[in-house]
Amino acid sequence: MVSTIRRPVLGVGVAALVIPLTTIVSHSFGRSTYPLLLPAMKDEILGSNTVAGFGGTVVYLAYLAGVVVVTALAGRCEPMALMRGGLAICIAGLALLGLATTTPMVFAGLFLSSAGGAGIWITAPGLASEEVPPARRGLVIGFLTGSIGLGTSMLALGTGLARSATGNDDLWRPIYLAEAVVSALILAAVVVLVRSRTTASTSDGISLRSLRQLDHWRRITWAYGIFGAIAAGYLAFLAEALEVDAGMSRADVANLYLGLGLVSIVAAPGVGWLSDRYGRLVAKIGVMGGLAFGAGALALGPTWLVVVGVLAMGGLWSSYPTLTATYVRDQLDNRAFGSAYGTMTIFYGIAAMAAPAAVGVLADRFDGFTVPYLAVAALALAGLATLLTVPTGRSSAADAPTG
Repeated sequence: MVSTIRRPVLGVGVAALVIPLTTIVSHSFGRSTYPLLLPAMKDEILGSNTVAGFGGTVVYLAYLAGVVVVTALAGRCEPMALMRGGLAICIAGLALLGLATTTPMVFAGLFLSSAGGAGIWITAPGLASEEVPPARRGLVIGFLTGSIGLGTSMLALGTGLARSATGNDDLWRPIYLAEAVVSALILAAVVVLVRSRTTASTSDGISLRSLRQLDHWRRITWAYGIFGAIAAGYLAFLAEALEVDAGMSRADVANLYLGLGLVSIVAAPGVGWLSDRYGRLVAKIGVMGGLAFGAGALALGPTWLVVVGVLAMGGLWSSYPTLTATYVRDQLDNRAFGSAYGTMTIFYGIAAMAAPAAVGVLADRFDGFTVPYLAVAALALAGLATLLTVPTGRSSAADAPTG
């Protein structure tokens, strides 16, 4: 199902440089921008944490819808076609956000930019790991995920520079327009530089049959759904929580986002490498425990601990999808990977969809973010408990060290 780059034309190296750029569009632009710019957007248009929280829910509702469509089409459409279509939809959404003057326009832009991301992320891990041996998959897919951190860092740096140059800490529309332009350039690079072989069609689509081929699939899928709620709930109001509860300035928050992205550049491939050596499950358990610490630090810690927790979260939430994609790829071939991983991601999307709205409602109800982030920490502990019940035997490459 996942295509192979033709070496005589361009070589694997060109694709390895271009494909990671697409995940910057799907996750750094399509997902991380809204929380960073949310305080300014809330002041001008959205008005309350409840409305802003529903904006975060739109992000994950759209991603869920996109995952359903992409997974259903995966057996009949070339992965590269799905990726290009996803990029085009993201560009439209980012451009709409850059022109938004009302809440419905914001929500529509968020929907498009997030739905398009599904076409990118469901195809990118397979493309990146096609010719990679099992003992190196965690590292390679980690580098793919680490590119999201690079994009997040550049987003934070660019936002800070743009606001400093204009003397306007509430600047947000030009950021989205700049992202639309950059995304268009990345789409052009994909169209011009990346070629793939034609692959045979398959009947695989949304299917529990493919998911059941995974070892311990119920608990692994349940834990991935919990992670979806953790990541969505934590990220949706991060900038707002840092300003309101931690007392940071808007410039300090942008700088912390920069650090968060830089940490994830190193952490995602690093955790992937550790999973290559010690097993996917061991790495998942460590990451889930770290997520509980990071959320708890934001809820209860002094400023220095908040900073430590946020930086830790930056590396850990980028690492868990790497481990999950690699776990699936270890056990399934290219054609089954898209169906199983896409089906699993539907459960992730359902959980993630509800989290931002819940955090927003709790924040308004309790006049701050202590209770919402304690709830996120509790979710992480539930995910940790789930993973600790998974047997650690050597029944598959995903449970045991692979290199």
